[in-house]
Amino acid sequence: MMKSLKRYNNHRKSSLNKKNVWSLISNYLLLTFVFILLVFFIGASTYPYLNQRITEILIIGDLNHVGKSSLTKMLKNKVNGGYISADLHQLKEVLLADPWIEKVKIRRVWPSSLEITIIEETPLARWGGEGFLNSRGKELIITDKTKLLDLPLLKTNFLTAEKMMHQYQIFSEQLFFSGLKIEELEYDRAGSWRISTTDSIQIFMGRDGFLGKFQRFNQAWLSELRERRTDIDHVDLRYSNGLAVAWRKNRLSNFEIDEYKRFFLFSFG
Repeated sequence: MMKSLKRYNNHRKSSLNKKNVWSLISNYLLLTFVFILLVFFIGASTYPYLNQRITEILIIGDLNHVGKSSLTKMLKNKVNGGYISADLHQLKEVLLADPWIEKVKIRRVWPSSLEITIIEETPLARWGGEGFLNSRGKELIITDKTKLLDLPLLKTNFLTAEKMMHQYQIFSEQLFFSGLKIEELEYDRAGSWRISTTDSIQIFMGRDGFLGKFQRFNQAWLSELRERRTDIDHVDLRYSNGLAVAWRKNRLSNFEIDEYKRFFLFSFG
């Protein structure tokens, strides 16, 4: 009798514990549901207030070739949504499509404004006869070209402007160690590169292996050629393990040229 009563009490306690657990779970789920409804209701009621229509676009930057008023007018037509829902990434892509714009930063300003900071591109090189290129190789439209005629000239009929600009930047970086600057870069039908420097020295690069060629050139330049720069007509790097130097005949006598040939032989094999 006592054992039966004990078993009954244990079973009753277990049932009560299960009921308590389910009661707690039910209460928790109910509170969670009520909280979600509350958040949704608050969000739905305040979203129209927070997501106000964009009424002002402020453009910041030292702009010489991009008109702030025309940009503002264009952007107002491109803004879809309000203060919260406006797609800033899309606006940034629209701005960067302009060759004159290098970098863009956009931020929201409460309650209904956008602040756009723009860094304008700088022409890096002349392109062919009349054009100018930015750092990405995009052609720039320029009306007053008189102040830009000293920029390096990129010439070819066989590569795109983007590829020419990319190669120009690589060559300029390699020549930095020698202190030389590119005045003209040409890519010909045969696929060979020719560099003319501001020191009126031509460098024939060939088609490939540029890193090794520049290493040899910089070594020869810093050790010997730099001191004779005014006497050099061109340097030929179209060799697998050396380079050749041609001297300016109008500045040197035949005897001096022969002496240079004897003392300035560069082989790296």
